[in-house]
Amino acid sequence: MHKVIVIGTGGIGKRHLRGLLETGRARLTLVEPDDGRRSEAETRFRPAASHAALADAHLGSHDLAIICTPAHLHVELMAECAAAGVSFLVEKPLAVSMDGVDDVIDRVRRAGVLARVGYIRRIAPEIQALRRQVIAGKIGDLKLVYANASQEFPKYRPDYRTTYYSRPDMGGGAILDAASHTFDLLIWMMGRPVTVGAMYDRLALEGSETEDTCLVTIRFESGAMANVTINQFQKPNVSSMEFIGTLGNLVVDHSVVRFADDDSGDSKEVRDFMEGLVPMAAHQARFTLQANAMLDALEGKPDFLATLDEGRTNLSVALAAKRSWQERRFVDLID
Repeated sequence: MHKVIVIGTGGIGKRHLRGLLETGRARLTLVEPDDGRRSEAETRFRPAASHAALADAHLGSHDLAIICTPAHLHVELMAECAAAGVSFLVEKPLAVSMDGVDDVIDRVRRAGVLARVGYIRRIAPEIQALRRQVIAGKIGDLKLVYANASQEFPKYRPDYRTTYYSRPDMGGGAILDAASHTFDLLIWMMGRPVTVGAMYDRLALEGSETEDTCLVTIRFESGAMANVTINQFQKPNVSSMEFIGTLGNLVVDHSVVRFADDDSGDSKEVRDFMEGLVPMAAHQARFTLQANAMLDALEGKPDFLATLDEGRTNLSVALAAKRSWQERRFVDLID
């Protein structure tokens, strides 16, 4: 059993707590300053210990921390983990600006602790299967990706107006919060991004200070390109990425992967990697997969989770997308 401390028990914290419990490999401590949320989490998850403040939780006595606070607190908490010598998984995005990011990555590296970023889709069986096929050359040279991740966000988070989502300074919005999942998969499969262009706006969601829609174009060092479309108000729940190569196309639509290499309009191979599960159950199942992967990594086994350096690259893409529309120009990424 690993001693795991979960910092923050909002919506994402609860998913992590449930996923950790389902592994049967974690002894849980939780930290939550809000009395109501803390009481609810204590009742639901029965942790070994519960605290209102991290200072009372003896951080250094734990094997692993899961940082589930709003993103503007991530840099500070990553630094505390590094100082305490505690490995951690930090939720996305890595931060809300580049302030302090390089310094904390350096601190983590010097402390020698394991650190990963919680981009949950990496661990999904369908994504891993698709990536293996891309790497194996099934579609030839990857040249172009079309991605659309759009849904009626208020249906799933009716409290969005009162959460971090509505605040750009806390990491909310279609770019930092939602699109960063897609950015992560593109970085993982396509390599280093070099140029970003974007448009974004709040088109429909009332009571939020952040954008609910974005159109982002990315060029990669390889010369390949990607187009990312997101809106958070449409009724259909769409999660689709089409990877286009010189020999064929691979499409992942939610948990279904399809392959085609001619103009017949038919897919030659179709597989649903979460057959029989409703979408929200499939999403929660990935948190158990992610928890097991993080605990495996803690034990020295290989993993596919996002590194801090990849999280930094992701953040640079998101910030460049915002800057692109503010300045009405393409932005080149410079290390």
